[in-house]
Amino acid sequence: MLSTLNIRNFVIVEKLELDFQNGFSALTGETGAGKSILIDAIQLLFGSRSDAGLIREGADKSDLSASFTTNEKIREWLAENDFTGEEDDLILRRTLDIKGKSRAWINGIPASLSQLKELSQMLVVIHGQHAHQSLLRKGSQLEMLDDYAGLRPTISELKKRWNAWRDALEALDEAKNRQAQHQAEAQQLSWYLEDMDELAPLKGEWDTLNEEHTKLSRYTEILEACERARATLTEADESALSMVDSAISALDDISDIDKKIESVYGQLNEAREIIDSASSDVEHFLSRMDFDEARFAEVDERLSSYLSLARKYHIEPGELYEEMIQSRLKLSELQEINVTELQNKAQKSQQRYEALAAEVSAERSKAALRMQTNITEVMQTLAMEGGSFEVSVTPSEHPGPLGTDSCEFLVAGHAGVARRSLAKVASGGELARVSLAIAVTDTMTATVDTLIFDEVDSGIGGGVAETVGRLLAQLGEHQQVLCVTHLPQVASCASHHFKIVKHAESKDEAPTSTVIPLDEEERVKEIARMLGGIKITDKTLEHAKEMLRH
Repeated sequence: MLSTLNIRNFVIVEKLELDFQNGFSALTGETGAGKSILIDAIQLLFGSRSDAGLIREGADKSDLSASFTTNEKIREWLAENDFTGEEDDLILRRTLDIKGKSRAWINGIPASLSQLKELSQMLVVIHGQHAHQSLLRKGSQLEMLDDYAGLRPTISELKKRWNAWRDALEALDEAKNRQAQHQAEAQQLSWYLEDMDELAPLKGEWDTLNEEHTKLSRYTEILEACERARATLTEADESALSMVDSAISALDDISDIDKKIESVYGQLNEAREIIDSASSDVEHFLSRMDFDEARFAEVDERLSSYLSLARKYHIEPGELYEEMIQSRLKLSELQEINVTELQNKAQKSQQRYEALAAEVSAERSKAALRMQTNITEVMQTLAMEGGSFEVSVTPSEHPGPLGTDSCEFLVAGHAGVARRSLAKVASGGELARVSLAIAVTDTMTATVDTLIFDEVDSGIGGGVAETVGRLLAQLGEHQQVLCVTHLPQVASCASHHFKIVKHAESKDEAPTSTVIPLDEEERVKEIARMLGGIKITDKTLEHAKEMLRH
Protein backbone atom coordinates (compact mmCIF):
# COMPACT_ATOMS: atom_id res chain seq x y z
CA MET A 1 0.00 0.00 0.00
CA LEU A 2 0.97 3.67 -0.30
CA SER A 3 2.88 4.66 2.85
CA THR A 4 4.26 8.13 2.15
CA LEU A 5 4.02 10.78 -0.54
CA ASN A 6 6.50 13.67 -0.88
CA ILE A 7 5.92 16.53 -3.32
CA ARG A 8 8.23 19.45 -4.10
CA ASN A 9 7.34 22.36 -6.41
CA PHE A 10 4.51 20.60 -8.23
CA VAL A 11 1.70 22.74 -9.73
CA ILE A 12 0.78 24.91 -6.70
CA VAL A 13 2.34 22.66 -4.05
CA GLU A 14 5.64 23.98 -2.71
CA LYS A 15 6.42 21.28 -0.18
CA LEU A 16 4.29 18.42 1.05
CA GLU A 17 4.98 15.29 3.08
CA LEU A 18 2.11 12.91 3.79
CA ASP A 19 1.80 9.62 5.63
CA PHE A 20 -1.07 7.29 4.71
CA GLN A 21 -2.70 4.43 6.58
CA ASN A 22 -4.69 1.43 5.53
CA GLY A 23 -8.44 1.72 5.17
CA PHE A 24 -10.57 4.43 3.57
CA SER A 25 -9.05 7.94 3.41
CA ALA A 26 -11.08 10.91 2.14
CA LEU A 27 -9.48 13.98 0.56
CA THR A 28 -11.65 17.09 0.56
CA GLY A 29 -11.29 20.83 0.09
CA GLU A 30 -12.69 23.93 -1.54
CA THR A 31 -13.16 23.98 -5.31
CA GLY A 32 -9.85 25.01 -6.86
CA ALA A 33 -7.80 24.04 -3.82
CA GLY A 34 -6.02 21.38 -5.83
CA LYS A 35 -7.64 18.19 -4.53
CA SER A 36 -6.63 16.23 -7.63
CA ILE A 37 -2.99 17.34 -7.49
CA LEU A 38 -2.17 14.38 -5.23
CA ILE A 39 -3.65 11.99 -7.78
CA ASP A 40 -1.76 13.71 -10.59
CA ALA A 41 1.48 13.34 -8.63
CA ILE A 42 0.87 9.64 -8.07
CA GLN A 43 0.09 9.14 -11.76
CA LEU A 44 3.36 10.87 -12.71
CA LEU A 45 5.23 8.54 -10.37
CA PHE A 46 3.71 5.68 -12.31
CA GLY A 47 4.85 6.88 -15.72
CA SER A 48 2.15 9.25 -16.97
CA ARG A 49 3.15 11.94 -19.46
CA SER A 50 5.03 14.89 -17.96
CA ASP A 51 4.92 18.56 -18.87
CA ALA A 52 7.18 21.42 -17.81
CA GLY A 53 3.99 23.38 -17.08
CA LEU A 54 3.47 21.16 -14.02
CA ILE A 55 6.46 22.76 -12.27
CA ARG A 56 5.43 25.33 -9.65
CA GLU A 57 5.87 28.90 -10.86
CA GLY A 58 9.27 30.27 -9.84
CA ALA A 59 10.88 26.83 -9.41
CA ASP A 60 13.21 25.08 -11.84
CA LYS A 61 12.38 21.48 -10.95
CA SER A 62 9.60 19.31 -9.53
CA ASP A 63 10.57 16.39 -7.32
CA LEU A 64 8.09 13.65 -6.45
CA SER A 65 8.60 10.50 -4.40
CA ALA A 66 6.49 7.85 -2.73
CA SER A 67 7.05 4.71 -0.69
CA PHE A 68 4.94 1.56 -0.78
CA THR A 69 4.85 -1.58 1.29
CA THR A 70 5.48 -4.63 -0.87
CA ASN A 71 4.23 -8.17 -1.25
CA GLU A 72 5.84 -11.30 -2.66
CA LYS A 73 4.71 -10.58 -6.22
CA ILE A 74 6.20 -7.07 -6.20
CA ARG A 75 9.45 -8.29 -4.61
CA GLU A 76 9.79 -10.91 -7.34
CA TRP A 77 9.30 -8.24 -10.03
CA LEU A 78 11.89 -5.99 -8.39
CA ALA A 79 14.38 -8.86 -8.26
CA GLU A 80 13.75 -9.89 -11.87
CA ASN A 81 14.30 -6.30 -13.04
CA ASP A 82 17.31 -5.59 -10.78
CA PHE A 83 15.53 -3.01 -8.61
CA THR A 84 15.94 -4.72 -5.25
CA GLY A 85 16.62 -2.12 -2.57
CA GLU A 86 18.18 -2.26 0.89
CA GLU A 87 14.79 -1.83 2.59
CA ASP A 88 11.64 -3.92 2.28
CA ASP A 89 9.63 -0.87 1.18
CA LEU A 90 9.49 0.23 -2.45
CA ILE A 91 10.57 3.81 -3.15
CA LEU A 92 9.64 5.59 -6.38
CA ARG A 93 11.00 8.97 -7.41
CA ARG A 94 10.57 11.19 -10.44
CA THR A 95 11.89 14.64 -11.30
CA LEU A 96 10.90 17.11 -14.01
CA ASP A 97 12.93 20.19 -14.99
CA ILE A 98 11.89 23.36 -16.81
CA LYS A 99 13.42 22.05 -20.05
CA GLY A 100 10.90 19.24 -20.01
CA LYS A 101 13.45 16.56 -19.13
CA SER A 102 12.12 13.84 -16.87
CA ARG A 103 14.04 11.25 -14.83
CA ALA A 104 12.77 8.33 -12.78
CA TRP A 105 14.14 5.92 -10.18
CA ILE A 106 12.96 2.72 -8.55
CA ASN A 107 14.71 2.11 -5.23
CA GLY A 108 17.36 4.64 -6.24
CA ILE A 109 18.08 2.89 -9.55
CA PRO A 110 17.32 4.71 -12.84
CA ALA A 111 14.15 3.35 -14.45
CA SER A 112 12.19 3.81 -17.66
CA LEU A 113 8.61 5.07 -17.84
CA SER A 114 7.50 1.71 -19.23
CA GLN A 115 8.90 0.03 -16.11
CA LEU A 116 7.01 2.49 -13.90
CA LYS A 117 3.79 1.73 -15.78
CA GLU A 118 4.35 -2.01 -15.49
CA LEU A 119 4.97 -1.71 -11.77
CA SER A 120 1.87 0.47 -11.27
CA GLN A 121 -0.36 -2.37 -12.42
CA MET A 122 0.72 -4.33 -9.33
CA LEU A 123 0.35 -1.42 -6.91
CA VAL A 124 -2.68 0.76 -7.63
CA VAL A 125 -5.93 1.06 -9.53
CA ILE A 126 -6.97 4.65 -10.28
CA HIS A 127 -10.49 5.66 -11.28
CA GLY A 128 -10.46 9.24 -12.53
CA GLN A 129 -13.14 11.91 -12.39
CA HIS A 130 -13.67 11.62 -16.16
CA ALA A 131 -13.95 7.83 -16.16
CA HIS A 132 -17.58 7.95 -17.31
CA GLN A 133 -16.43 9.71 -20.50
CA SER A 134 -13.96 6.96 -21.41
CA LEU A 135 -16.70 4.43 -20.67
CA LEU A 136 -18.50 5.58 -23.80
CA ARG A 137 -15.70 4.25 -26.04
CA LYS A 138 -16.10 0.61 -27.04
CA GLY A 139 -12.34 0.16 -26.95
CA SER A 140 -12.31 1.20 -23.30
CA GLN A 141 -15.19 -1.14 -22.56
CA LEU A 142 -13.29 -4.13 -23.96
CA GLU A 143 -10.23 -3.12 -21.94
CA MET A 144 -12.34 -2.94 -18.75
CA LEU A 145 -13.75 -6.39 -19.41
CA ASP A 146 -10.24 -7.77 -19.92
CA ASP A 147 -9.06 -6.16 -16.68
CA TYR A 148 -12.04 -7.61 -14.84
CA ALA A 149 -11.30 -11.05 -16.31
CA GLY A 150 -7.61 -10.78 -15.38
CA LEU A 151 -6.65 -11.19 -19.03
CA ARG A 152 -3.99 -8.48 -19.22
CA PRO A 153 -1.00 -10.95 -19.44
CA THR A 154 -2.90 -13.10 -21.95
CA ILE A 155 -3.77 -10.07 -24.09
CA SER A 156 -0.10 -9.10 -24.07
CA GLU A 157 0.76 -12.55 -25.45
CA LEU A 158 -2.11 -12.29 -27.95
CA LYS A 159 -0.68 -9.01 -29.27
CA LYS A 160 2.68 -10.71 -29.75
CA ARG A 161 1.07 -13.54 -31.71
CA TRP A 162 -0.90 -11.04 -33.79
CA ASN A 163 2.30 -9.16 -34.63
CA ALA A 164 4.08 -12.44 -35.43
CA TRP A 165 1.26 -13.36 -37.82
CA ARG A 166 1.34 -9.90 -39.44
CA ASP A 167 5.13 -10.12 -39.81
CA ALA A 168 4.88 -13.59 -41.35
CA LEU A 169 2.29 -12.37 -43.87
CA GLU A 170 4.44 -9.36 -44.75
CA ALA A 171 7.46 -11.62 -45.26
CA LEU A 172 5.35 -13.90 -47.47
CA ASP A 173 4.04 -10.99 -49.55
CA GLU A 174 7.54 -9.60 -49.90
CA ALA A 175 8.84 -13.00 -51.00
CA LYS A 176 6.06 -13.32 -53.56
CA ASN A 177 6.89 -9.89 -54.93
CA ARG A 178 10.57 -10.76 -55.01
CA GLN A 179 9.74 -14.04 -56.66
CA ALA A 180 7.85 -12.25 -59.44
CA GLN A 181 10.74 -9.85 -59.92
CA HIS A 182 13.24 -12.69 -59.80
CA GLN A 183 11.30 -14.70 -62.33
CA ALA A 184 11.68 -11.87 -64.84
CA GLU A 185 15.36 -11.51 -63.98
CA ALA A 186 15.84 -15.28 -64.14
CA GLN A 187 14.26 -15.34 -67.59
CA GLN A 188 16.76 -12.73 -68.78
CA LEU A 189 19.60 -14.74 -67.30
CA SER A 190 18.32 -17.91 -68.94
CA TRP A 191 18.38 -16.25 -72.35
CA TYR A 192 21.84 -14.91 -71.61
CA LEU A 193 23.08 -18.35 -70.58
CA GLU A 194 21.60 -19.90 -73.71
CA ASP A 195 23.94 -17.68 -75.73
CA MET A 196 26.78 -18.54 -73.38
CA ASP A 197 26.10 -22.26 -73.64
CA GLU A 198 26.05 -21.99 -77.42
CA LEU A 199 29.54 -20.48 -77.33
CA ALA A 200 30.64 -22.65 -74.38
CA PRO A 201 33.71 -20.57 -73.48
CA LEU A 202 36.52 -22.34 -71.64
CA LYS A 203 38.78 -20.99 -68.96
CA GLY A 204 41.80 -19.29 -70.61
CA GLU A 205 40.58 -20.22 -74.10
CA TRP A 206 40.49 -16.63 -75.39
CA ASP A 207 44.20 -16.09 -74.71
CA THR A 208 45.16 -19.50 -76.14
CA LEU A 209 43.17 -18.90 -79.33
CA ASN A 210 44.70 -15.47 -79.80
CA GLU A 211 48.19 -16.93 -79.51
CA GLU A 212 47.41 -19.72 -81.98
CA HIS A 213 45.71 -17.34 -84.39
CA THR A 214 48.75 -15.06 -84.39
CA LYS A 215 51.01 -17.98 -85.29
CA LEU A 216 48.78 -19.25 -88.08
CA SER A 217 48.13 -15.83 -89.59
CA ARG A 218 51.92 -15.11 -89.79
CA TYR A 219 52.98 -18.61 -90.90
CA THR A 220 54.98 -17.51 -94.03
CA GLU A 221 56.67 -14.69 -92.18
CA ILE A 222 57.69 -17.01 -89.36
CA LEU A 223 58.88 -19.73 -91.77
CA GLU A 224 61.10 -17.37 -93.76
CA ALA A 225 62.55 -15.77 -90.65
CA CYS A 226 63.44 -19.14 -89.14
CA GLU A 227 65.06 -20.32 -92.41
CA ARG A 228 67.21 -17.22 -92.47
CA ALA A 229 68.17 -17.69 -88.87
CA ARG A 230 69.14 -21.33 -89.44
CA ALA A 231 71.27 -20.42 -92.46
CA THR A 232 72.99 -17.63 -90.59
CA LEU A 233 73.75 -19.88 -87.67
CA THR A 234 75.07 -23.00 -89.39
CA GLU A 235 74.39 -23.43 -93.13
CA ALA A 236 75.75 -20.36 -94.92
CA ASP A 237 79.36 -20.29 -96.21
CA GLU A 238 80.19 -17.69 -93.63
CA SER A 239 77.82 -18.90 -90.96
CA ALA A 240 78.24 -17.98 -87.34
CA LEU A 241 79.27 -21.53 -86.56
CA SER A 242 82.01 -21.64 -89.24
CA MET A 243 83.42 -18.31 -88.14
CA VAL A 244 83.57 -19.39 -84.50
CA ASP A 245 85.25 -22.65 -85.59
CA SER A 246 87.90 -20.64 -87.47
CA ALA A 247 88.59 -18.57 -84.37
CA ILE A 248 88.89 -21.69 -82.24
CA SER A 249 91.35 -23.24 -84.72
CA ALA A 250 93.50 -20.10 -84.64
CA LEU A 251 93.85 -20.37 -80.87
CA ASP A 252 94.28 -24.13 -80.58
CA ASP A 253 98.07 -24.06 -80.31
CA ILE A 254 98.44 -21.02 -78.05
CA SER A 255 95.52 -21.33 -75.66
CA ASP A 256 97.77 -22.66 -72.90
CA ILE A 257 100.44 -19.96 -73.20
CA ASP A 258 98.51 -17.20 -71.49
CA LYS A 259 95.56 -17.36 -69.12
CA LYS A 260 93.73 -14.55 -70.91
CA ILE A 261 94.01 -16.40 -74.22
CA GLU A 262 92.88 -19.53 -72.44
CA SER A 263 89.81 -17.66 -71.19
CA VAL A 264 88.95 -16.38 -74.66
CA TYR A 265 89.42 -19.88 -76.02
CA GLY A 266 86.93 -21.22 -73.48
CA GLN A 267 84.39 -18.51 -74.30
CA LEU A 268 84.62 -19.37 -78.02
CA ASN A 269 83.88 -23.01 -77.28
CA GLU A 270 80.88 -21.99 -75.17
CA ALA A 271 79.69 -19.75 -78.01
CA ARG A 272 79.97 -22.67 -80.41
CA GLU A 273 77.77 -24.80 -78.14
CA ILE A 274 75.17 -22.01 -77.88
CA ILE A 275 75.09 -21.50 -81.67
CA ASP A 276 74.80 -25.21 -82.25
CA SER A 277 71.98 -25.50 -79.69
CA ALA A 278 70.11 -22.52 -81.14
CA SER A 279 70.40 -24.00 -84.62
CA SER A 280 69.00 -27.30 -83.36
CA ASP A 281 66.04 -25.51 -81.72
CA VAL A 282 65.26 -23.65 -84.94
CA GLU A 283 65.50 -26.90 -86.86
CA HIS A 284 63.14 -28.58 -84.41
CA PHE A 285 60.65 -25.69 -84.60
CA LEU A 286 60.70 -25.82 -88.43
CA SER A 287 60.15 -29.56 -88.43
CA ARG A 288 56.99 -29.12 -86.35
CA MET A 289 55.70 -26.13 -88.21
CA ASP A 290 52.93 -27.03 -90.58
CA PHE A 291 50.24 -24.58 -91.76
CA ASP A 292 46.74 -26.06 -91.31
CA GLU A 293 44.35 -23.91 -93.29
CA ALA A 294 41.28 -25.64 -91.84
CA ARG A 295 42.52 -25.09 -88.30
CA PHE A 296 43.24 -21.46 -89.07
CA ALA A 297 39.67 -20.99 -90.30
CA GLU A 298 38.35 -22.78 -87.21
CA VAL A 299 40.34 -20.57 -84.83
CA ASP A 300 39.38 -17.46 -86.72
CA GLU A 301 35.69 -18.37 -86.56
CA ARG A 302 35.92 -19.17 -82.84
CA LEU A 303 37.52 -15.80 -82.12
CA SER A 304 34.81 -14.07 -84.16
CA SER A 305 32.14 -15.81 -82.04
CA TYR A 306 33.84 -14.55 -78.87
CA LEU A 307 33.94 -11.01 -80.23
CA SER A 308 30.32 -11.10 -81.40
CA LEU A 309 28.98 -12.28 -78.01
CA ALA A 310 31.19 -9.81 -76.14
CA ARG A 311 29.86 -6.91 -78.22
CA LYS A 312 26.27 -8.07 -77.67
CA TYR A 313 26.59 -7.91 -73.89
CA HIS A 314 29.13 -5.09 -73.69
CA ILE A 315 31.90 -7.00 -71.94
CA GLU A 316 35.48 -7.95 -72.76
CA PRO A 317 35.88 -11.25 -74.69
CA GLY A 318 38.30 -12.55 -72.10
CA GLU A 319 35.64 -12.09 -69.37
CA LEU A 320 32.99 -14.30 -70.99
CA TYR A 321 33.96 -17.48 -69.15
CA GLU A 322 33.89 -15.86 -65.67
CA GLU A 323 30.66 -14.03 -66.54
CA MET A 324 29.05 -17.34 -67.48
CA ILE A 325 30.05 -18.91 -64.14
CA GLN A 326 28.74 -15.92 -62.12
CA SER A 327 25.47 -15.85 -64.07
CA ARG A 328 24.84 -19.51 -63.31
CA LEU A 329 25.40 -18.85 -59.60
CA LYS A 330 23.04 -15.88 -59.66
CA LEU A 331 20.37 -17.87 -61.48
CA SER A 332 20.66 -20.55 -58.81
CA GLU A 333 20.21 -17.93 -56.06
CA LEU A 334 17.17 -16.45 -57.79
CA GLN A 335 15.57 -19.87 -57.84
CA GLU A 336 16.18 -20.46 -54.12
CA ILE A 337 13.29 -18.31 -52.74
CA ASN A 338 11.16 -20.76 -50.77
CA VAL A 339 7.64 -19.35 -50.76
CA THR A 340 6.22 -22.64 -49.49
CA GLU A 341 8.25 -22.42 -46.29
CA LEU A 342 7.04 -18.87 -45.67
CA GLN A 343 3.46 -19.93 -46.38
CA ASN A 344 3.78 -22.66 -43.75
CA LYS A 345 5.21 -20.19 -41.25
CA ALA A 346 2.37 -17.72 -41.85
CA GLN A 347 -0.18 -20.51 -41.49
CA LYS A 348 1.33 -21.69 -38.20
CA SER A 349 1.44 -18.10 -36.89
CA GLN A 350 -2.22 -17.67 -37.81
CA GLN A 351 -3.15 -20.92 -36.06
CA ARG A 352 -1.27 -19.88 -32.88
CA TYR A 353 -3.04 -16.50 -32.89
CA GLU A 354 -6.49 -17.98 -33.55
CA ALA A 355 -6.06 -20.63 -30.85
CA LEU A 356 -5.26 -18.04 -28.18
CA ALA A 357 -7.92 -15.64 -29.52
CA ALA A 358 -10.49 -18.42 -29.11
CA GLU A 359 -9.37 -18.95 -25.50
CA VAL A 360 -9.63 -15.21 -24.85
CA SER A 361 -13.13 -15.12 -26.36
CA ALA A 362 -14.25 -17.95 -24.11
CA GLU A 363 -12.83 -16.24 -21.01
CA ARG A 364 -14.42 -12.94 -22.00
CA SER A 365 -17.82 -14.54 -22.38
CA LYS A 366 -17.61 -16.13 -18.93
CA ALA A 367 -16.26 -12.95 -17.33
CA ALA A 368 -18.96 -10.86 -19.04
CA LEU A 369 -21.69 -12.84 -17.23
CA ARG A 370 -20.01 -12.38 -13.84
CA MET A 371 -19.28 -8.71 -14.48
CA GLN A 372 -22.81 -7.80 -15.57
CA THR A 373 -24.25 -9.63 -12.55
CA ASN A 374 -21.98 -7.79 -10.12
CA ILE A 375 -22.59 -4.38 -11.70
CA THR A 376 -26.35 -4.96 -11.71
CA GLU A 377 -26.18 -5.75 -7.98
CA VAL A 378 -24.25 -2.55 -7.22
CA MET A 379 -26.69 -0.51 -9.34
CA GLN A 380 -29.54 -1.53 -7.01
CA THR A 381 -27.81 0.33 -4.17
CA LEU A 382 -27.35 3.49 -6.26
CA ALA A 383 -31.03 4.44 -6.69
CA MET A 384 -31.32 2.31 -9.83
CA GLU A 385 -33.67 -0.36 -8.43
CA GLY A 386 -34.81 -2.74 -11.13
CA GLY A 387 -32.06 -1.54 -13.44
CA SER A 388 -29.78 -3.98 -15.16
CA PHE A 389 -26.42 -4.06 -16.90
CA GLU A 390 -25.27 -6.23 -19.79
CA VAL A 391 -21.78 -6.86 -21.15
CA SER A 392 -22.37 -7.83 -24.77
CA VAL A 393 -19.48 -9.74 -26.37
CA THR A 394 -19.87 -10.38 -30.09
CA PRO A 395 -17.51 -11.37 -32.92
CA SER A 396 -15.73 -8.36 -34.40
CA GLU A 397 -15.73 -7.68 -38.13
CA HIS A 398 -12.00 -8.33 -38.39
CA PRO A 399 -9.42 -9.96 -36.12
CA GLY A 400 -6.96 -7.62 -34.44
CA PRO A 401 -4.26 -7.43 -31.78
CA LEU A 402 -6.93 -7.62 -29.04
CA GLY A 403 -8.56 -10.69 -30.53
CA THR A 404 -11.73 -11.40 -32.45
CA ASP A 405 -14.29 -9.82 -30.13
CA SER A 406 -16.22 -6.59 -29.89
CA CYS A 407 -17.55 -5.48 -26.51
CA GLU A 408 -20.39 -3.10 -25.73
CA PHE A 409 -21.93 -2.11 -22.40
CA LEU A 410 -25.75 -1.98 -22.35
CA VAL A 411 -27.80 -0.56 -19.48
CA ALA A 412 -31.39 -0.19 -18.35
CA GLY A 413 -31.74 2.50 -15.67
CA HIS A 414 -34.83 0.95 -14.09
CA ALA A 415 -37.30 -1.87 -14.51
CA GLY A 416 -39.56 -2.02 -17.52
CA VAL A 417 -37.18 -0.46 -20.06
CA ALA A 418 -35.01 -2.15 -22.63
CA ARG A 419 -31.26 -2.07 -22.23
CA ARG A 420 -29.55 0.48 -24.46
CA SER A 421 -25.99 1.22 -25.38
CA LEU A 422 -24.23 3.07 -22.58
CA ALA A 423 -23.36 5.79 -25.11
CA LYS A 424 -27.09 6.49 -25.50
CA VAL A 425 -27.85 6.99 -21.80
CA ALA A 426 -29.35 10.49 -21.69
CA SER A 427 -29.09 11.30 -17.97
CA GLY A 428 -25.69 12.53 -16.80
CA GLY A 429 -26.51 11.44 -13.26
CA GLU A 430 -27.48 8.00 -14.46
CA LEU A 431 -24.25 7.70 -16.42
CA ALA A 432 -22.28 8.80 -13.35
CA ARG A 433 -23.94 6.12 -11.20
CA VAL A 434 -23.34 3.41 -13.78
CA SER A 435 -19.73 4.53 -14.03
CA LEU A 436 -19.41 4.32 -10.25
CA ALA A 437 -20.99 0.86 -10.20
CA ILE A 438 -18.45 -0.29 -12.79
CA ALA A 439 -15.59 1.25 -10.81
CA VAL A 440 -16.68 -0.44 -7.59
CA THR A 441 -17.12 -3.78 -9.35
CA ASP A 442 -13.72 -3.42 -10.98
CA THR A 443 -12.02 -2.85 -7.64
CA MET A 444 -13.72 -5.91 -6.17
CA THR A 445 -11.58 -8.08 -8.44
CA ALA A 446 -8.43 -5.96 -8.21
CA THR A 447 -5.37 -7.72 -6.81
CA VAL A 448 -3.60 -4.48 -5.83
CA ASP A 449 -3.41 -3.03 -2.32
CA THR A 450 -4.33 0.57 -3.16
CA LEU A 451 -7.49 1.88 -4.83
CA ILE A 452 -7.76 5.56 -5.79
CA PHE A 453 -11.01 7.32 -6.70
CA ASP A 454 -10.83 10.86 -8.06
CA GLU A 455 -14.28 12.47 -7.76
CA VAL A 456 -16.03 9.43 -9.18
CA ASP A 457 -19.06 10.51 -7.11
CA SER A 458 -19.70 13.52 -9.38
CA GLY A 459 -23.33 13.71 -10.45
CA ILE A 460 -24.78 11.92 -7.42
CA GLY A 461 -26.02 13.06 -4.03
CA GLY A 462 -28.40 12.37 -1.15
CA GLY A 463 -28.93 8.78 -0.12
CA VAL A 464 -26.97 7.51 -3.11
CA ALA A 465 -23.93 9.45 -1.91
CA GLU A 466 -24.20 7.80 1.50
CA THR A 467 -24.38 4.41 -0.17
CA VAL A 468 -21.25 5.23 -2.14
CA GLY A 469 -19.46 6.18 1.07
CA ARG A 470 -20.41 2.88 2.66
CA LEU A 471 -19.28 0.97 -0.42
CA LEU A 472 -15.89 2.66 -0.26
CA ALA A 473 -15.68 1.95 3.46
CA GLN A 474 -16.37 -1.73 2.78
CA LEU A 475 -13.59 -1.76 0.20
CA GLY A 476 -11.35 -0.09 2.78
CA GLU A 477 -11.77 -3.07 5.11
CA HIS A 478 -9.61 -5.14 2.75
CA GLN A 479 -7.62 -2.57 0.76
CA GLN A 480 -6.27 0.94 1.06
CA VAL A 481 -8.79 3.36 -0.49
CA LEU A 482 -8.06 7.01 -1.30
CA CYS A 483 -10.98 9.09 -2.53
CA VAL A 484 -11.07 12.72 -3.62
CA THR A 485 -14.68 13.76 -2.97
CA HIS A 486 -16.90 16.83 -2.70
CA LEU A 487 -19.70 14.95 -0.92
CA PRO A 488 -19.96 15.06 2.91
CA GLN A 489 -21.91 11.78 2.86
CA VAL A 490 -18.87 10.06 1.29
CA ALA A 491 -16.22 11.81 3.38
CA SER A 492 -18.03 11.01 6.64
CA CYS A 493 -17.66 7.28 5.96
CA ALA A 494 -13.86 7.47 5.78
CA SER A 495 -11.52 6.20 8.47
CA HIS A 496 -9.02 8.99 7.73
CA HIS A 497 -9.59 12.49 6.45
CA PHE A 498 -7.24 14.93 4.69
CA LYS A 499 -8.12 18.51 3.81
CA ILE A 500 -6.51 20.29 0.86
CA VAL A 501 -6.12 24.02 1.52
CA LYS A 502 -5.02 26.73 -0.89
CA HIS A 503 -3.63 30.00 0.45
CA ALA A 504 -1.49 32.97 -0.57
CA GLU A 505 0.57 35.32 1.59
CA SER A 506 -0.61 38.27 -0.49
CA LYS A 507 -2.56 39.07 -3.63
CA ASP A 508 0.68 39.48 -5.55
CA GLU A 509 2.09 36.07 -4.62
CA ALA A 510 1.23 32.80 -6.31
CA PRO A 511 -1.04 30.61 -4.17
CA THR A 512 0.18 27.33 -2.71
CA SER A 513 -1.70 24.23 -1.64
CA THR A 514 -1.07 22.07 1.37
CA VAL A 515 -2.72 18.97 2.81
CA ILE A 516 -3.72 18.75 6.46
CA PRO A 517 -4.58 15.48 8.25
CA LEU A 518 -7.74 16.19 10.28
CA ASP A 519 -8.47 15.09 13.83
CA GLU A 520 -12.00 14.39 15.00
CA GLU A 521 -12.83 18.02 15.84
CA GLU A 522 -11.41 19.26 12.54
CA ARG A 523 -13.37 16.58 10.68
CA VAL A 524 -16.60 17.88 12.16
CA LYS A 525 -15.82 21.38 10.93
CA GLU A 526 -14.87 20.16 7.45
CA ILE A 527 -18.00 18.00 7.09
CA ALA A 528 -20.06 20.98 8.29
CA ARG A 529 -18.39 23.21 5.71
CA MET A 530 -19.21 20.67 3.00
CA LEU A 531 -22.82 20.58 4.23
CA GLY A 532 -23.50 24.26 4.83
CA GLY A 533 -21.06 26.33 2.84
CA ILE A 534 -19.38 29.47 4.17
CA LYS A 535 -21.64 30.13 7.16
CA ILE A 536 -21.62 27.17 9.52
CA THR A 537 -24.37 27.02 12.13
CA ASP A 538 -24.68 24.94 15.27
CA LYS A 539 -27.30 22.90 13.50
CA THR A 540 -24.87 22.19 10.69
CA LEU A 541 -22.18 21.16 13.16
CA GLU A 542 -24.59 18.84 14.92
CA HIS A 543 -25.58 17.33 11.59
CA ALA A 544 -21.91 16.77 10.80
CA LYS A 545 -21.34 15.04 14.13
CA GLU A 546 -24.35 12.84 13.53
CA MET A 547 -23.03 11.82 10.11
CA LEU A 548 -19.63 10.94 11.57
CA ARG A 549 -21.22 8.83 14.31
CA HIS A 550 -22.89 6.69 11.71
